[in-house]
Amino acid sequence: MNPDREPAADSQPSAVAADMMQPDIRVGTIASAREEGEKMLLWIDFGALLGVRRATMALAKRYGASQLVGRQVCAVVNPQLHSASMNQVLALGMPDRSGDMVLICPDHRVPDGGKLF
Repeated sequence: MNPDREPAADSQPSAVAADMMQPDIRVGTIASAREEGEKMLLWIDFGALLGVRRATMALAKRYGASQLVGRQVCAVVNPQLHSASMNQVLALGMPDRSGDMVLICPDHRVPDGGKLF
């Protein structure tokens, strides 16, 4: 390999770089929730390995804070976030027919920190 040569524009990223770009989706239990306008601030416990991480979602139309505590939710734990973002993870949801957010969660209780495969 010639160190003076520029890499080809169409070269593929290395396997390590490609792996780092893959979303790491884990399950965690909502330990605390607080409403702020139409947004909900969530603190999600992903177990001993990842600990508690913060996320913000537009959930206030569908869920109250007390309804969320103790629920499990799926989230991307390795997001590429803007440095000014207050989010540490991206909790996952999908819009219902009216556009309100519905959380993505397992239908049975699973260990916190479990990885989607």
